[in-house]
Amino acid sequence: MKNHSKEIAVLFTSLFLVMVGFGIIIPLLPFFVVHLNGSPTALGFLMASYSLMQFFFAPMWGRLSDRIGRRPVLLIGLSGYGITFIMFGLSTHLWMLFAARLLSGMISSATLPTAMAYIADITDSENRAGGMGIMGAAMGLGMIFGPAMGGWLGHYGFSMPFFVAGGLALLTLPFAYFLLPESLSPGGQPRSTGRKLSLDVFKNPQFPLFALAFIVSFTMAMFESTFALFAAARVGFGPREMGIFFTILGVLSVAIQAGLIGRLVKSFGDARVIISGIAISILGFLLLLAAPSVAALVAFACVFSAGNSLLRPSVSSLVTKTAGDGQGASVGIMQSFDSLGRILGPITGGAFFDLSANMPYLLGAVVLTVTLTAARKRLKQYAHTTA
Repeated sequence: MKNHSKEIAVLFTSLFLVMVGFGIIIPLLPFFVVHLNGSPTALGFLMASYSLMQFFFAPMWGRLSDRIGRRPVLLIGLSGYGITFIMFGLSTHLWMLFAARLLSGMISSATLPTAMAYIADITDSENRAGGMGIMGAAMGLGMIFGPAMGGWLGHYGFSMPFFVAGGLALLTLPFAYFLLPESLSPGGQPRSTGRKLSLDVFKNPQFPLFALAFIVSFTMAMFESTFALFAAARVGFGPREMGIFFTILGVLSVAIQAGLIGRLVKSFGDARVIISGIAISILGFLLLLAAPSVAALVAFACVFSAGNSLLRPSVSSLVTKTAGDGQGASVGIMQSFDSLGRILGPITGGAFFDLSANMPYLLGAVVLTVTLTAARKRLKQYAHTTA
């Protein structure tokens, strides 16, 4: 990766600023929806609409980046972020928010899979997970600073954070345009390992990895959507405590993905790191059910978050290593499954929380345990394939 430090720095900065922009809107979005006479149900559908568009359009952008190159598709995605955030800030009716959110999911979904495919193009198998971890760290840092900035900017009006978010996304465009060269060969094809990507995703040899990406996203979304209520009921957490808590999780995620994941994969391989990440996540869910104090609750939540932080870059790395001739398409499909998890996770978590505060975490532990049992043999096969 040392020979591509400039490209990695540009991608890191781009994803960081994009995720700062994304995080800025988190504290204000519910209030903005209410301000426009929207209901909590409308808020839920508004949040899901973005991931729904990602589910359908991320594979398309990934395949397009395989054909025409990473650079133009990445520039399209960054432009989509900036323009649609500004549209959000200009909205004066609820339907305008939905239109901006749907358009944002359609266009900006080009950014993440293309950035990951770019990293796959410029790194070898040994350094692939480290590169993915650096991208994950960039996004984690953005999600640390973004919400804090959003809360502060919200004092100047509901629209201000959205304008700043759009400006940050557009700010990355000149850097990407002038400093980011095309990563594909002059022929317009990524490196080949001799195996084509199947168009039938369910028959695709990578389908278990796509399903794993869904499970990782689904369980994390259940956790994120219910933990505030769980912590409030268990230890009396309020908004201030939750802000501090998610900052701690963000710092932990960045530390693991930027400083640890690359070394772990080099030492043990993607498959073993993924298996360990699933096991640690299961342990975190189970420990949360028995947390006796504030300190224990935070510590056990960090255990779960640590496991999830091990999983995401490792799964992304293994997807690119087994992609054959279509890394962009494979990462795009993976992002679709990730988006599907972020659609269904909050809905499922909320429904199970209504039954019992413990139910989302029991369900998460069960789902991950079944996944761990099913994944062991297949992950070892992938390990032999990429060795």
